[in-house]
Amino acid sequence: RITAKEEESKVAQEARDQEHAAYQTKADDAAAAIDACKRAIAALKESKASMDGKAELEGQALAQVRSVARLALASSAAVSEDRMRMLASLAQPGKAYESTYHSNDIIATIEDLLTRFKGIKEALDQQEFDANAMHDKKQLSLKNEIKFAEQEKAEKIALAEAKREEKEAKEGDKSAETKDKNSDKAFQSVLVDECQEKAVLWDQRSS
Repeated sequence: RITAKEEESKVAQEARDQEHAAYQTKADDAAAAIDACKRAIAALKESKASMDGKAELEGQALAQVRSVARLALASSAAVSEDRMRMLASLAQPGKAYESTYHSNDIIATIEDLLTRFKGIKEALDQQEFDANAMHDKKQLSLKNEIKFAEQEKAEKIALAEAKREEKEAKEGDKSAETKDKNSDKAFQSVLVDECQEKAVLWDQRSS
């Protein structure tokens, strides 16, 4: 019984470790996406401020936007069809962007993605928290069951030992009693023999 519970606890812990590893990978991806969105927005706003309302996607701003676009296309952070087409276009590597994109549209799209990535991260964190709480509760229950089973086993062993000692004590007392009786019988036999011997001698003297 104890071994079965210990095995159940071990299997549950291994499963939880795997779940946590999967969560960590997804959470790290979401955190990276959030950071990329923030950096892209900052780069675009800086570019916009220096270019009078429009931003030609070059240099650092272009790199940040491409990074976000790839993350968005590979994730579950769905956006509108128009914005998805924009992201797909922006994600293309190796192109020289001759056209000028309205930075307000791109910033709005990335801000939308930022909100969605934050939502994904929060959902992942909550799921992990709930799963971990449930796991801890189950492990505590198993730990208590193992503890009670061990106590029960120890009590049974102690009871069996006490009964064995009691039996041995009774057998020892019985053996001592038998020995005493045998000693008494032997002593009585000696007395009888002595009395009989004395009686014979008395009869011989009297005749």
